[in-house]
Amino acid sequence: MGIRNLAFAHLTVPVEEITQPLQHIWYSRPTLQAWRRIAVTESLHATTNSYPGSAFDKSTSAESGLAGAAKESFEPIHYARHAYDLVKYMLHTYKPNHILIERQRFRSGSQSAVQEWTLRVGVFEGMLYSVLRTLIEEHKLQLSIEPMQPPRVNRYWLEGRQGLLGSKENKLVGREVKKAKIDLVGQLLGGGSSDICVGSAAQQTASDFVSRVNQASTRRRADIPNISKLDDLADSLLQGLAWIQWQNNRRRIETLGRDAIDMASGALL
Repeated sequence: MGIRNLAFAHLTVPVEEITQPLQHIWYSRPTLQAWRRIAVTESLHATTNSYPGSAFDKSTSAESGLAGAAKESFEPIHYARHAYDLVKYMLHTYKPNHILIERQRFRSGSQSAVQEWTLRVGVFEGMLYSVLRTLIEEHKLQLSIEPMQPPRVNRYWLEGRQGLLGSKENKLVGREVKKAKIDLVGQLLGGGSSDICVGSAAQQTASDFVSRVNQASTRRRADIPNISKLDDLADSLLQGLAWIQWQNNRRRIETLGRDAIDMASGALL
């Protein structure tokens, strides 16, 4: 989530009916249909018409819209319009059943006061929920909205999946966490993973992402260029994939009860 750097991933997931050992619904392998970074002040329809396919292309990066930064307004009256335009664009273009929004928190950056940009992003987050709730109630949309807690997602992927946050010796902090998530997404997209497919519209962004990860792997972590571009995209994808897997885990537990869990370790079977 961001004002000048907002990343989103559009995932489609087939639903399968599992019959053994008990009948239940299961999300199968997801497909990444769209993966983008935008500035919320830009014209989404204009960028779609000229969109070259990669979130890393200069024409779609947040920096391209900063030539008129002097005219940029952070007033609520203007950001209410941006929130409405963004939501309407997403609903019309992707027709989602579920929308996940990264939960924001106030940050001080080790200073005595909360940084102003975090307040702006928090206000925009609230506007997105307000617009979505209004549209759902007025148009009777069958749409669920859920917040995603970044620390919980990080623990799932880096502790549960890779064991990187579990011990003091291996615990990652700050930029190292970002690097670990970027590397993980690079592996998912570049290693023929069975966890995800990449649709044609997202192929260029995925290819560019993997290329940048591979280039960065030969350099020190602190030297990775434009880490925020990679980090924003990585977060949006990992949050969507985590939610899908959590739904499958929940359904498995609801269906199988104790039989779905290894009672000794607490791990799902």
